[in-house]
Amino acid sequence: MTSSSEAGTTRGVATRARIMAAAAGLLSGAPTGAVTVGAIARAAGVYPNQITHHFGSKDRLLLDASFALFLRDTTRLQAAGRRAATAEQFRTALARTALAMPSTVLVVRAIAATGDDSAQRERVRMLLAVLFRQSERYLERVATERGWVSVAGVGRDSRTFWSAVLGATLLASAGVTGGPSDLDLAGTISIHTA
Repeated sequence: MTSSSEAGTTRGVATRARIMAAAAGLLSGAPTGAVTVGAIARAAGVYPNQITHHFGSKDRLLLDASFALFLRDTTRLQAAGRRAATAEQFRTALARTALAMPSTVLVVRAIAATGDDSAQRERVRMLLAVLFRQSERYLERVATERGWVSVAGVGRDSRTFWSAVLGATLLASAGVTGGPSDLDLAGTISIHTA
């Protein structure tokens, strides 16, 4: 027999998941400014106050949804990396793929929206730590499987690579001219043949 508190918790988890999926879906297809609390609530089949109840604010929800899309899109990096035959091709494939992921722009905008909100900044630090950890494990696994080495260490490679990707995306979205050919993102990864 399920208690009423367990049933409430299960409903709460399901509602939170629906809200997150709705926000991610809307972010994928519309400019960030067009994603309103009302639109998210309608898409999730919930009342607008449930968004505040489950996420605290629209900004927190959009931050979480942007990172969820971003982490999902990093599977593109893994697929591109698997196709690369050499360490140089591997580094180049990661750089090109990271810049082409549509969710990269969403994450940069969500991070920029944190402003001076200390709770949001802490959330960004936590989400970036997840990204860095996952990336480190991936780079370590690939280097080990292929007999490659990371001169700087996979932890530093991961942090430097993603910092450069997010920074380049921020500059591009601010209208700074230039493009991928002006950047050496591949050079931020120190993986080479042993």
